[in-house]
Amino acid sequence: MNLSRTHHPRTHHLSVVALLACTGPITAAGLLACGTESTSESSGMPSIATTAVPAGLRWQPFQGVDLPVAEQGPHHIEGPVASGYDRSPAGAALAAIQSTIRMSIATDTQWPIVGQRMLAPGPGRDAWATARAQISITTPITSGAPKVLGYLIARYTHDATDVDIYTIHPDNSVTCNHTHVLWHSEDWRLQLLDNPTATSVTAVAVPPVDMVAFTPR
Repeated sequence: MNLSRTHHPRTHHLSVVALLACTGPITAAGLLACGTESTSESSGMPSIATTAVPAGLRWQPFQGVDLPVAEQGPHHIEGPVASGYDRSPAGAALAAIQSTIRMSIATDTQWPIVGQRMLAPGPGRDAWATARAQISITTPITSGAPKVLGYLIARYTHDATDVDIYTIHPDNSVTCNHTHVLWHSEDWRLQLLDNPTATSVTAVAVPPVDMVAFTPR
């Protein structure tokens, strides 16, 4: 697949927008809060705590954005790929955050392996690859990078988990990215929407009080 190597500020802005911000203007009337009710699988599975803060949390940069690393994962970071997450709510959340950000800001040479190893196979991944090939990203973000505030587990099972990721942007606006990860090939992988133009991001006035909040850095 041939990729354009021409880089300009707008392509990098597009990647950040695709990361955790809405693609169009949102009026105050359109501000929607993410769901704040966490559940675990109900078919005979014991209740699992979904609000525990990941242990040993620290921050590691990737392409100009700080990403959370904890005892629950990722346990392996090889170039642009972060893998090896505990099969737990915290592991699923860390995988969702790492995968969402890395797929959004990986460079032209990095995104194919990120897609192969961090995204769940299917129509969503295929559509994302086609769309990603239309832009070029060659350098890290040098200013105005979003910061992940924390997350909320909207639904958790051993095989699939819904994670709402809360992020603050340079203008102090806050967004929520609704993500879904699957347990695939012995690790959590991000499952993308089949339609790459559909947004899973909403603006929120403030994060929910029951969000698993990360330590400021």
